[in-house]
This record gives sequence, structure tokens and C-alpha cells, in this order.
Amino acid sequence: MKAVSIRICGIVQGVGFRPTVYRLAVEHGVRGFVRNDSGGVTIRAEGDGVADFISALADGAPRASTIESMEVEDVEPEGFADFRIVESERLEGEVTSISPDLATCPDCLRELFDPDDRRFGYPFINCTHCGPRYSIIRELPYDRRFTSMSEFPMCADCRAEYEDVSDRRFHAQPNACELCGPRYELLDRDGEPIICDDPIGRVGDLLGAGKIVAVKGIGGFHLMADAQNETAIDELRRRKTRPHKPFAVMVDGLESARMICELSTTEGNILASPAAPILLLKRLRDPMLILPESIAPRLDRLGLFLAYAPVHHLIFAASGLRALIATSGNRRDEPIVCRNDEAIRELRGIADVFLVHNREIVGRTDDSVGFVFDGAMTVVRRSRGYVPRSIRLPISGPPVLAVGADLKGTFCITRGEDAFLSPFLGDMAGEKSAILFDELLDRYLDWLKVRPRAIVCDLHPDYISTMKAERIAERLDVPLFRVQHHFAHALSVVAEHRLPDEASLAISLDGYGYGGDGTIWGAEFLIFDYDGFERVGHIFDVPQPGGDRAAIDARRMALSWLHAAFGDRAADALPALFASLGELAEPLLKMISERRPPIASSAGRLFDTMACISGICCENTYEGECPQRLMAAFDPSIEGRYGFDFDGKVLDPRRAIRAAVLDISSGKRAATVATRFHRGFARGLVDAATNICARRSIRSVILSGGVFQNEVLLKLVVEGLRSEGLSPNWNRFSPPGDAGVALGQALFGLKRFFES
Repeated sequence: MKAVSIRICGIVQGVGFRPTVYRLAVEHGVRGFVRNDSGGVTIRAEGDGVADFISALADGAPRASTIESMEVEDVEPEGFADFRIVESERLEGEVTSISPDLATCPDCLRELFDPDDRRFGYPFINCTHCGPRYSIIRELPYDRRFTSMSEFPMCADCRAEYEDVSDRRFHAQPNACELCGPRYELLDRDGEPIICDDPIGRVGDLLGAGKIVAVKGIGGFHLMADAQNETAIDELRRRKTRPHKPFAVMVDGLESARMICELSTTEGNILASPAAPILLLKRLRDPMLILPESIAPRLDRLGLFLAYAPVHHLIFAASGLRALIATSGNRRDEPIVCRNDEAIRELRGIADVFLVHNREIVGRTDDSVGFVFDGAMTVVRRSRGYVPRSIRLPISGPPVLAVGADLKGTFCITRGEDAFLSPFLGDMAGEKSAILFDELLDRYLDWLKVRPRAIVCDLHPDYISTMKAERIAERLDVPLFRVQHHFAHALSVVAEHRLPDEASLAISLDGYGYGGDGTIWGAEFLIFDYDGFERVGHIFDVPQPGGDRAAIDARRMALSWLHAAFGDRAADALPALFASLGELAEPLLKMISERRPPIASSAGRLFDTMACISGICCENTYEGECPQRLMAAFDPSIEGRYGFDFDGKVLDPRRAIRAAVLDISSGKRAATVATRFHRGFARGLVDAATNICARRSIRSVILSGGVFQNEVLLKLVVEGLRSEGLSPNWNRFSPPGDAGVALGQALFGLKRFFES
């Protein structure tokens, strides 16, 4: 008789793994046991069907699980009489991976609307295939007593399901019903209870009447409003001081999504996946479900996602609406709020009412955001549905903590060859984001049971994250490594694709990164490997007059580029733009002509410039507004591209600037400038990369940085590189923007630790 001990690690708790093991064991006549512990799952199996049982385990794991490793060891038979699921065990020094929160599964959704089901209309319905995980876990192993569900003892019926191995809710830790589980209540704008028998039904009525409702969900609060009610949308913009930034739209299902946006099979599958992210989708020219332009002003893409929590489905049913604004419940650049008292304090004056529940959100998570390119999703914001799922690294080593950048705060902790990238934390310059950083870091270190042996940060000396890193390194008495911003962007791609430690060319494009040479970097060609980089090229650099103010007022950068392209005739190139600056124009032009710092080689500011001189947009009221509107104006039916020059070191857009001004002066449409610029810049990047790669005998090209969130540019560059026989890679699982920098820093820290 065959007997084995099986050790499985990965996301194998809270996803129906043990019931699956039990079912397969019985099916193959295997005896023994399966047990959760703080390191994963342990199985003892004996019997004639063990070999088939092991094969079935690898092929039949639950959809939401991830087997990262499975070790099988022959052991002596113990003569088990049957197969059982035994009580969980905490192992010193070991920890399993934690499941992300999972969207409501089809079985639970069917029960939710079945009048004969005992959970009919219950907004916390869940099972082993769906529901909260990450957001309720306090510590491991993943047992109810270690979650925020510990405050809700199960009734007899729920306990019977929980203990029945044949039931879909066997050991579903958030299992509950109307009798024993969490409840919703409705509060007025001041946080006082509104007495009503059906708070969710009342919310449906209020949304239909044009009111704004703060709704507590899985990982935090949404601000919701009728997505077809332009008055409600305008009022939400006014109250949230958000004049133009697009709102995400939640719909009741895929049918409604197809009535608003173009939807490929891949995009539909991702929308309906357990992660249920927001996808940036092309709007239909003639939608069957018409939404006001004010949802995403002058943009051709819409952030769309499906109802993913039971309460969302119930709100849609109660309201009769098919589309809702569902934007993060927060103040600008701050983390999403998750506590009831916090929501009332922070969202007072924005929400008309608050729909709250009495289950604590332990791990707050915003909605994840991404877009589909080349048949797969590129994550722009990695949060609910994806964290804390690990990213497997190409090398392994002692624990390293990387603290990321400031604008889109995240941190990354390594354990062996796994990297755990935190959810999006907001702008680190904000006090609340900085506090959340500390709280979440402590929780991750406790979960992972690691003590960092090295800390990694950005080169920028004034980053909040840099100062945190310095304090942590001093407190732990471990080395601190500093890594250049655009190098870290490139390494994030290498890390997630597990690329070898060999020379590659990186094209790192963003708005700002500390160069270390007294200038702002933002469009860089780097030859690099794990150890370091050589800056072999960059975009032509120009003054950024007023520093950070030029990142908001694009006229400043437009004037700088006009001076670069036309010299002393800059004011005459586009007189209207020069006149719009009023009394600022001459002092700015003097600063520019004297090349006063800061000096920037920034791709982000070049996009701002082209948006401004074309008349599309001259102010970033939110990050990336000018570039997004420039991308939206791209028209593939328009022919031609602007020329960029490359002298082997510097990619020079001045010829493109002059051509764009000529097009505008001769009455060409803004779309002509947008299209010819995108094509020209992409071709310039490809030509420069081809030149450099030929000289250095390199084929691998890495694309990263926030500018590559521009799907049009990414597509043009990838297609161009492939046509030249080069091999491009770009961010998929980690964001191309600053929220992915921590992953690249972590890889750098691992390599440096080995050398120190």
C-alpha cells in the first residue's frame, strides 16, 4: 500500500481547497487527512489510488486557488480508517499565501435572488468560492476566529453547513445568514440612524431620485450615484471638488457593459472573473445605454466594472438602474475610507446618506484598474482581487523591504522568491497615506513572519518613502540601498516576467524621476542588468519653468518647447498661447532662455505640451489629464507622422514641435496633431531602440513608466519593435506607473544583498 505526505503552498486557504481534497480522496479510495496550517495545506494519503489522487490534485484545484509548490514524500502507512478534514494548526515560522477578496459566484448570486432560499436578499452571502478574504483577515491560519467574522457566532443552520464536508460552505469562514451575521443600516448625512425595514431598498429609491450614497462594501466605501443622471453627476463633481477626472461606472452585468463599451471576449472574461477589476474600455460610438459625457469628459475610454459584492447586486435590483457611478470613497489623493466613523467624518458634505454595516474591514482595498492589450491585462492599479497574491521573482534570497515612490504609494516585501506588493496607498505626501503605510507594513510583516535584512528606496532625498526607509534601516540596523527611479521601473518588468540577469535596453517614460545629476529624468534609454545601468540616451531636455507648477499648467512646458524649437521667435509661433499667459509670459520666457533649473527630459511633459499646443487641453486638473485627452483624440484614419531626430544619444522632438505648429497654424484639426505625434514619437522610440540595440548586440527591450499606460503608444511601440526583430516586454501584473516601482526596487535589493 502506497503512503505519502503532501505539502502544498500557495493560495490554498479560503478557496474550497480542503473540500476538493476530501472529494478527490473519497473518489480515489484514499484514506488519511487534510489540514490547514499557517504554512499552507498538509495531506497524509494512503491507499492503492494515491498516484491517481496526486494527479487529480494538480488538475482539479479550485478556480480561485493557486498552487505555488507541491512536495510529495513517501512515508510509512499508519492504517487510517477513512479520510478526514482535521483541525487547523499554527506552525512556528511558516505562513501561507492569503487569498484576495473574490466576487460573488454564480451559485451565491442565484441563491441571493431565490425567494425560497433562506439567504434570499442577504447582502453578505458567500461560500468557499467567493466573498471577503484579505479584507477580513487579522492573522493566519485563515480560520474564522482570526478574522473580523469572529464577532458573529454562527447559528445552528450555518454551523451545520460549515461542518458538512459535502456542502459548498464547508469551512467558509465568512459563512453567515440574516439570523447570525453582519447587518446593514442607513445613516443620514450627520451619521444618525434612519429607521427603515429595508435600508438597501431605501438606497435604491434614493439613487433613483438622484441622491448620492456612500456604500460600505468589501474593502471600503464607494460614493454611488445614478450614472444616467447628469444632475447627480454634476453635483458629485461639485461636492468632491473633482471637475474633470473620470468616474468609474459599475454595471449590473455583462449585457449592460456591452451596451456601453466595446468588449472583446478576453475583456468580458476579466470583468466577470473573481477579481472583478475596473477595465478601461473603448466607448461605443452609438451606445444602446447612453451615459452623459460628463462621466469621463472628452475621453474615449471608460472605467467599467461589474457588481461584485452581494450588496451591489441588491442595490441594482432595488433601484431598477443598470449603471451606477461607483467612485472611491475618499478625499483627493487619500486612501479609500473603510470605517463607519471615518466615512461620516471624511465624506460628510459629499454623501446624502450612508449605507453601513457592522463588520470590520481589516484590510482596506480600493478597486483594481487595468486595460487589455495583446491578449492580456495590464494592471494600472493593483488592489482588490489581486492583493496580496505574490509575484514570483527570478531570484530568491533573504527578506527585503522596498518602500516604492511617493506619488502612488506602495511597498514590496520579499520572502524567498515571492514578492508581495502592497495595495495602492494613495499619495505618500498625505498624512493619512503615510499612516496607512506604517499600519499595513506592520500587518504584512506579521503575516509573512519575516524581518527585512535590507531596505531599498528611491534616490530622491525628499521623498516621504525615502525618509521612512532611512528610519526603518536605522531601527533594524540593516543596510539601505538607493536605486534610481527609472532603473527601478525597468527592473519591475524584469521581476514579474522572471527575465534572466543579462543586458537589456529599457525605455522608461514618465513625468518625473530624480536623475541624480541635477536634472529631472522622464524619457530614458538605459542599458541595464540586475546590478546597474548606463544611461545611453534620453529625450532632448528643456527647462521646466516653475517646477511642479509646470506639471499642472501645460502652457509653461509648451512655451519651453516652443523656445527650444523656434528660439527667439517662440512668442510668434503660437501668439494665442503666449497671450494667454498674460504678465507671466515674459518672465517665464526669460527663465527658459537662461535655462534655469529644473531641466527636464520628461515624456510626460512632452505629452502635456502637444495637448496644449493642439488646443486639446492646457491644464492637468487631475494627474495625466492632458495626455489622456491627447490619446482620446488619436484617429487611425488620419495619415502621417511627425519626425523625431536621434543622434545616437538624444531623441529630439523639436522637428515634431515645428511640424505640429505648422499644422495648427494651417487650420488642421487637433486630432491631426494628436495622431501624428503619437505615431511620430512611437517611431522615434523604435528607431532609437533599434540603433542602440544594434550597437550593443541586444534584442531584449523593456518598456515601463507611467506613460506606457497610454494604450495607443504602447501598441505602436510594441508593434514597431517586433517589426525590427526586437523582443519587447512590459508590465502586466505590476503597474507601469509609480505603484510598480517598489517591485523593481525589491529585485535590486535582493541582488545587492548577495553582494554586500
